[in-house]
Parts: sequence; C-alpha cells; structure tokens
Amino acid sequence: MTDFKTLLFRAGFMNFGKLNRVQVCDFLCVSERTLERWISDNNPCPRALRLLELRIDGRISTHPAWRDFKVCRNGYLWTSRGHRYDAGFINKIDFLQRSNRAHESHAVQLQTEIDNLKDLVQASDRMRDIGKELITMSDRFKFRSILFNYDAQKDKTA
Repeated sequence: MTDFKTLLFRAGFMNFGKLNRVQVCDFLCVSERTLERWISDNNPCPRALRLLELRIDGRISTHPAWRDFKVCRNGYLWTSRGHRYDAGFINKIDFLQRSNRAHESHAVQLQTEIDNLKDLVQASDRMRDIGKELITMSDRFKFRSILFNYDAQKDKTA
C-alpha cells in the first residue's frame, strides 16, 4: 500500500512540503483530528483512499471553474447552464475545433485570392484604358504621317 502522505502529495494537497490540512479535511469531509490519526497510523478509511486516487487520476476536480459542473450516474456531463453532453460528443470537440480552424484558414486563403483577383481586374481595366489611349495617339500619328507624305508627294509633283 502506498503511504498516505504520498497520496496526499500526489493529490496536490502539499505545497512546498507543507500539507494544507484545511483543504484536505474539506475534500475528505473529515475533522483535523481524524486526518491526524490517519496520517500517524498510515491507515485511512478506504473511502478516503478512493477519493484521493480519483483526484490523482483527474476524475475529480475541485477547481473553481468546474464548481457547478456535474456528472450524473448515466455518464452525462451537466454544465452550470443546464446543458447535457455525453462523452462521445465531448471527445469530438477537439476534432470539431480543428476542422473549424481549417475551414477558417481556407476562408482566409480564398478571401486573399478574391482580393488578388479584384486587383487583377482593376489592372486589366487600366490596361484596356491605356490601350485605347495608345490607339488614339497612334491614329493621330498616322494622320500626321499621311499629311506629311501627302505634302511630300505634292512637293515632288509640283
């Protein structure tokens, strides 16, 4: 059998080698005198051993954040707001969160792609406008060239 003090330490009731007797008594629902007897004789009741083992295994939490949560005899976790969850659903939460993060990441990538495509469309529109301006300028140069050639032809024939 494991030493009772070792179980108390593993259950988290010792801080820097000092036993928090008030917290232990509150957890085990015993008086300090009973706790002292159990420690000195190293012979606690089986219920106390079982409670400590459950706490060590993490099956009982005294953390304030879990204060109003309960696990019923049917194995459901009841929240402080009265919602009921079974173990299968709770096991899927991690998968659902990872799936959600992947979808969010994909949505961000798609939004970036959409933004890039918008920039591309704007650049295409700007290039079309520049092309039209170049055609107009080219037409003016052609017209000048035609006039220049006509004047040069006229001067040759005259």
